[in-house]
Amino acid sequence: MSRRLDLTSETNDKLFKTYNKFSNDHFNNKPRGMNFELATYHNYLSDSLSHLKKLSYDDFVSVKNKKQMKAVMQENFRLIMKSLVASSYIKTTGSWNKMRRSLQAAYKAAGLSDMSDEIADLKNPAPVSSRSHNTKKSKRIGKVTDELYSDFKDALIEKGDSEALQTIEIIRCFGIRPVELIKAEIIENNKEEGTVTLFIEGAKKTFKGKSLPKYKRGLDRTLTVKSTDMLQHALSLLGKYDHQSIQAIQAIQAIQAIQGRIGKLSRKLRPDSDKHLCFYSFRYTYGSNLKRNLYTLEGGRMESAAIMGHKNTSSISTYGHFSSGSLGAEIPKVDQDTINQVKDDVGRRFNKEGKNFDIGEAIRNREYRKDLNQGMTL
Repeated sequence: MSRRLDLTSETNDKLFKTYNKFSNDHFNNKPRGMNFELATYHNYLSDSLSHLKKLSYDDFVSVKNKKQMKAVMQENFRLIMKSLVASSYIKTTGSWNKMRRSLQAAYKAAGLSDMSDEIADLKNPAPVSSRSHNTKKSKRIGKVTDELYSDFKDALIEKGDSEALQTIEIIRCFGIRPVELIKAEIIENNKEEGTVTLFIEGAKKTFKGKSLPKYKRGLDRTLTVKSTDMLQHALSLLGKYDHQSIQAIQAIQAIQAIQGRIGKLSRKLRPDSDKHLCFYSFRYTYGSNLKRNLYTLEGGRMESAAIMGHKNTSSISTYGHFSSGSLGAEIPKVDQDTINQVKDDVGRRFNKEGKNFDIGEAIRNREYRKDLNQGMTL
């Protein structure tokens, strides 16, 4: 079951300000303003409702309108603040910050700006050494072998789940994030040359980054891969989801539903395994293949980052491993404009910007520059 109570707008708009009202009240760099997109707004509200429900043990059946929601949030405010302090010791820094920002947005959306500002002013009370650092073993499969992929493909065909099969095929061929499927567009489908070219709008972009380049985190890119019959069939999925306005949320729900079916199938096919297949398993495998095939080539680090939609070369560090990549795996062609936007922060840390070198050996030899990022290194 999803941890969110609701991802649609209907319930949220009954209990909170609409997105348009919220943006008019709090966007445009107003004091203590918040800028984010529609889907993010409803994610924040739904996450906050889930958190509030866990704390108050209220099923919210009696909460029917904004006035009642405001009263519930006022009544539980001190409990919310205590939970933020307590959770700082069990959550990672990033996950705690996201939780705080979700609650901050929800209290503003309930018309409780003073309480929202108090949440925003709360600094993480846990010392860095006492916070969670995600040391638990990952439950996702990090490398999808040909045999595993074949087993899943056969099982999906048998179940008649063409939507899941199409989604996996596009992610497997292009290495994109699941959410990037929503806005992916076919630029060229050259059946004579046997290639397909997609324009992929990067998902990792801040709200400001879409209009101001300096705030960008992720990159748009154009990728070209070899075509197959299965990929041609999968391409019919693109354009199915309307990414305009509220339909973007419904598209996210559809992708989450597919992910749920894939996870359920993985547990059925591998009942004794503690790791299971998900969309990101294919992206991790993709990262390994890029490292294996491109990191020994001049400019390969920047090309890999561009293909993955990363602004910095360090971002791919968490995606797969050089040693587990398949030598000779198909590597897509990426447009040069995207490569030119990549910043080689890895090379900069070792005074080898734009050059190829063995990163692992450089770290072991302590060749990094300690003056960058307050001494933090790879």
